[in-house]
Amino acid sequence: MKTKRRTFWSFFTRIGAGFLAFWLAVMAVFTVLLSQQRAKLMLAEMESKSDKLMGEDTDFLLDPSSYDTTDETELRRRLSKPVFMADSADPPNLQIIETAITDLNSGKVLQSNRWWLELIEGVNLYRVDMSGQPREVCEAVLAGAGTGESKIESLPKMTFEAWADSVPGYRDDAYLKSITIEPTKSGTWEPTGEVRTIECAYDAEQVKGLTLKTMSRSRLVCPGPNGATTEQIAESLSSPARQALREWAEYPSRTNSSQTVEKLWLVRTYRRTIRYCPFAESGAVLVSYAAEGYPLKALLPVLIPVWAFSLVLALFCAAVLSGAQLRVWRKQERVERVRRETTAALLAHELKTPLSVLSATAELLGDNLAPEKQAHYLGVIQQQAHRMDGSVRQMLELSRLETGAKALRRTAFSLAELAQERLQAALPTDSTIHTEFAAQGEYEVNADRALLTRALDALLENAVQHTPEGGCITVHLADGVLSVTNTGDAIPAAALPRLWEAYYQADPSRSAKGDGLGLSIAKTVFDLHGFTCGAENTEIGPKFWFRFADK
Repeated sequence: MKTKRRTFWSFFTRIGAGFLAFWLAVMAVFTVLLSQQRAKLMLAEMESKSDKLMGEDTDFLLDPSSYDTTDETELRRRLSKPVFMADSADPPNLQIIETAITDLNSGKVLQSNRWWLELIEGVNLYRVDMSGQPREVCEAVLAGAGTGESKIESLPKMTFEAWADSVPGYRDDAYLKSITIEPTKSGTWEPTGEVRTIECAYDAEQVKGLTLKTMSRSRLVCPGPNGATTEQIAESLSSPARQALREWAEYPSRTNSSQTVEKLWLVRTYRRTIRYCPFAESGAVLVSYAAEGYPLKALLPVLIPVWAFSLVLALFCAAVLSGAQLRVWRKQERVERVRRETTAALLAHELKTPLSVLSATAELLGDNLAPEKQAHYLGVIQQQAHRMDGSVRQMLELSRLETGAKALRRTAFSLAELAQERLQAALPTDSTIHTEFAAQGEYEVNADRALLTRALDALLENAVQHTPEGGCITVHLADGVLSVTNTGDAIPAAALPRLWEAYYQADPSRSAKGDGLGLSIAKTVFDLHGFTCGAENTEIGPKFWFRFADK
């Protein structure tokens, strides 16, 4: 089966998706926790300002003794001017506050943030109802007054057309029709000659029959925090949220009521209380406070850099891990390719050769040539069949061990007894090789006896194959290590690290003595048990060992 070719991007796509999901989960939790904290702080700020308004600020405003006049008309006029201009320290598009004082009987609004612009025509002063004006109108008025700008080199000359609604002694209101702007040159008050007119929003029925007058700006008290730009304040003043808060604060209903909404994306509070006022027709007024803030929006200047940095960090980690995975995969692919090539060579050598011998011998028997050698031919057939069977069994055994198909069945037994038993069984009956066994104790281990027997057999078979006649094989147990040493030629230093690889043989000319799978099977068994193993050259000859216990 052909392995699908993988690239960096194939790894990055899968790993990056995992990192992205983890990043989204972490940032969602972080955003929620931070928004909850900001919402609580925002609500506490609103309640603090509301308490101040309902207390000392309103007491001062409604107390006639706080003014240097006994003229009730002047007191009413002062009361109608914008007094409570407190807004959030955040930009006004993040937190909006509206206040109002309304006569309970007549429903007249005595004070509200809607009258933040005052115009003059001769000796007459008019307060302008700015509710409902579009953003461009608010922005033009604010720019003309230099509001929200840190440095104004030149201000435009502005002329206001407004309908005057005069109620002598009580209420002088005006409704804007248009604003004419004459920009000036930078650093001077000299007009540039350009003229621009901005049309304002007005109710035709409301201004029907009123006198249209030309006025200039007298005073501007804008409800907005210090440091906010003209664009930010204009956006706040013309926002639907401010209009909704203003309508609630000015409408005389649900006296002494309060309502609070606290969510991650919205904080809102409404509060009303009845206060005595000698200037109102009923002698009592409704003092209202309405505020609305957006915690999540307020946190965007903090969240966006955090999101961006953490996302870049997550993608970087995904890229690094993808590169590492690609290198591991390529290494495994090379190992697998070598294994397939070696397996093919082994099959060609270990199976094809015996099959050729079997075929040739069978033909001789079939042709009935040399009848006196038929017994010999049958022996050859049995020998080659046994060799093929052994090769196939070893390959299947190694495959099962590598894939984990064979589970460990641990039991307690004496390793010294097992090693001595396998050493005696390793030598052929006609062999002239000598054996020595030395153990400093029984060394009881908890392991799979069958698998460990197979591993010991592999070490001993390897020693027998490479020990000359008359040589010696020594098995030694001491300090948690079992070693098998045999007399014979030393193993090349370059070959030592690869001896445990499947199908590898340090001396190809001696491949007839083995198929190169025994040591690989032994190492797999040791790895399954958590044992370490190794090979080295000694003065006597090659030495193979495995550590089964700590000292």
